[in-house]
Amino acid sequence: MNIRRQRILQRMAAAALSVILGLLLIYTAAEACTTAVISGSATTDGRPLLWKNRDADNLQNQLVYNADGKFAFIGIINTGDAAGMEIWTGINSQGFAIMNTASYNLEKGDTYDEGHLMRMALESCSTIEDFQALLEKTNPGGRDVSANFGSIDAKGGAAFFETKKKTYKRFDATDPSVAPHGYLIRSNFSDSVEKQDGTGFIRRERATSLIEELVSTRHLDGQALLRIAARDIANVHIGSYPLTERKSGAPEYAYTGDSICRYITSSAVVYCGVKPGENPLASTAWVILGQPITGVAVPVWVAAGSVPKELAASPDAAPLNAAFDLIRNELYPDRDGELSKYIAVNRLTDPNWNFLQALLSTEDRNFRQVVVAIEKWRIRLPPAPEIEKLQNGITLQTLEAVQAAQKKAPGAETIAH
Repeated sequence: MNIRRQRILQRMAAAALSVILGLLLIYTAAEACTTAVISGSATTDGRPLLWKNRDADNLQNQLVYNADGKFAFIGIINTGDAAGMEIWTGINSQGFAIMNTASYNLEKGDTYDEGHLMRMALESCSTIEDFQALLEKTNPGGRDVSANFGSIDAKGGAAFFETKKKTYKRFDATDPSVAPHGYLIRSNFSDSVEKQDGTGFIRRERATSLIEELVSTRHLDGQALLRIAARDIANVHIGSYPLTERKSGAPEYAYTGDSICRYITSSAVVYCGVKPGENPLASTAWVILGQPITGVAVPVWVAAGSVPKELAASPDAAPLNAAFDLIRNELYPDRDGELSKYIAVNRLTDPNWNFLQALLSTEDRNFRQVVVAIEKWRIRLPPAPEIEKLQNGITLQTLEAVQAAQKKAPGAETIAH
């Protein structure tokens, strides 16, 4: 073999190896999340809630609307999956919503079909019972999954399914013997098997504490869940409460590697469901495309027949996600190794930066607008264009408010670029 041919073959081999490694990175992305299924008995308005903080290697998330199956749905995707082949949480026209957390103590090794199964469920299931039937149907042939699937529906259902390749176990948040206070929480282990191979114990413990407080004080609704739980950057095990116990001389950085809202949290969603008998299309999805503490929740509805362009699938990052990521870059200024897990707390709370106050103020405004609209919608749902106009208007206002907050911060020119 001559030298020139040998070099060509070496370059081809190197290119092939690069492609293989790239694919491995795609398919071994961490899906370590914190979630809750909450029945109407635990919420302030008697309607169920479904919450997911998504932790993933892919920090660029987008939203899709899809009407190709039996039921139309909206769902979270990774940037680059414009067809929505893998849905990481979503809700359909029947008020059926679903999400997952990877479970590391159900099956050994990586699994790859959680996103495909959730898309299939959103296209074909109207209730939790339908999803259980789908699991029964796929039990014999097996599924490449190892996950806790949480779901709610328009008939009052709220449950987790701890799902292995050929079996599953159901846990109902509506069953007092299983969920005495009307809610269930999962991170990255399952209760139906031994826990030693799982992860996310600290996050689940913290989420339980926060939600229990909201339940006991009758303050549990979608807005509180996003503000209190989804944005929590505390770590009880090391006594770190950077947002609630900031004292003079306190460290300017906090470790968020084991927090609910952490350095790899890519999005958060809370689905506010309906009571039995209400129009399922009045179910609201509150979406933060980005790390929750760097972003603002905006409402979307399947009934709109579309998603706002600031959230929608495209080859580039969704504009709202990109705006939130600029704040993430300021809050996590170090990129090297373990330093990337430390948040600059002073930039959240310092009046000169004022990020957190500005973000929460915008989110409060969003919720106020929706409260007024949704009460009317429960009586009579308006045409799709009216719903689309509201969600698009709120999303655009949110983007403009976040950009205005960025311009006021120190080093604004750096943030903008």
